[in-house]
Amino acid sequence: MLTRVELGQRLRRSRESAGLSQKEAATELGLPRPAISQIEAGKRGVDTLELARLARLYGKPASWFLEPGTGANPLEIVTQWETFSKADQELLSGFVRFCEDYGWIEGVLELSPASPLPDYGAADDPADEGEAVCQGEAVAEAERRRLGLGGICGEGIGSLLDRLGIRLSIRHLPACRVQSAFLFHPRVGAAIFGNAGCREKWLPLVLMEEYGHLLFDRRLGGAIHATPSEEGKASHDLRSIRAHRFASAFVLPAPELRKALPFDPEARSEAGHHLGVPDLLLLEQMFRCPKKVLWERWEQLGWVRPEQWERFGSVRAAEWSRRFEGRGRTEGKVDHPYPSRFLRLVLEGCKKGLVSRERLAILLDLDPRRAGQLMSWLEKCARSGLC
Repeated sequence: MLTRVELGQRLRRSRESAGLSQKEAATELGLPRPAISQIEAGKRGVDTLELARLARLYGKPASWFLEPGTGANPLEIVTQWETFSKADQELLSGFVRFCEDYGWIEGVLELSPASPLPDYGAADDPADEGEAVCQGEAVAEAERRRLGLGGICGEGIGSLLDRLGIRLSIRHLPACRVQSAFLFHPRVGAAIFGNAGCREKWLPLVLMEEYGHLLFDRRLGGAIHATPSEEGKASHDLRSIRAHRFASAFVLPAPELRKALPFDPEARSEAGHHLGVPDLLLLEQMFRCPKKVLWERWEQLGWVRPEQWERFGSVRAAEWSRRFEGRGRTEGKVDHPYPSRFLRLVLEGCKKGLVSRERLAILLDLDPRRAGQLMSWLEKCARSGLC
């Protein structure tokens, strides 16, 4: 028979998974906030009408809270579980089985358990977006120090998570709504699922967002994050904002981005020092990171203005791509004749008027016509406020 304490625990997990406060739940029932605290602690009973209202608020059938053994499946505590198609539910159930098999083989091989992950979720949830951003940035810096990381680490995120003992499964499923998920449960340990088939999403950032949830929100037991439907929009709750900021700061730390530029992007008082399209294309090549992700990180750091991205489409990057993003693409070989730093310095000289068209042709081994095209392109970037 289900005890009051067990029922209270299920109600608390469901409320937290739904992103609701005790005050919001109390308002739904017309009760003072301490009453919800007592219910979740098992110190007060809940009648049928109250349970029905809470179940509706948390997005679960009332019977879910009363059935014996409900907590056995780690997916059952995830609020969004019932909203997915049968195919997606089976996919996630397969992820759970994979994690269980992972644990089984570790046991068979008598491998030492991975060191426990630090828990940054002991404090209260962020009160507002500013606090969510600060928490994400601070923990990203702390984690990089703890792990002894240096440089940009986008391409090595999967290996890093695997080394930390997280049970990681990456699938390429373009038709699946599930973008990513995290679980933290005795049956599966710490686990992350990532869908590499999600369009317009950079997988390293997606995986690190789930790692951020593990560090901050493990008490929820898990969460599933889906691509937004045509009618809906992506979630921007404070936990998601915090995890996203953590991921951005972890994968693209500000000190490393500064090192990759020929000037301090925050020194705006000095004439001619503006981040723009050439810098974006060079860093995209260097860090193997999508332009939109880099630009968003620059926005987070206050290095560019959001309205500049809206003008990005006014400047065609095709000529740059053909000439400077690698040539000789045969048999898997790519030729990059100009180091990125050299290119950045040449372009900075062009922006400041220190490199003429003729000198540009010599420096980059261009014929006069090509040099003129590149110079015109840079001038157009400058006129659009993108250089």
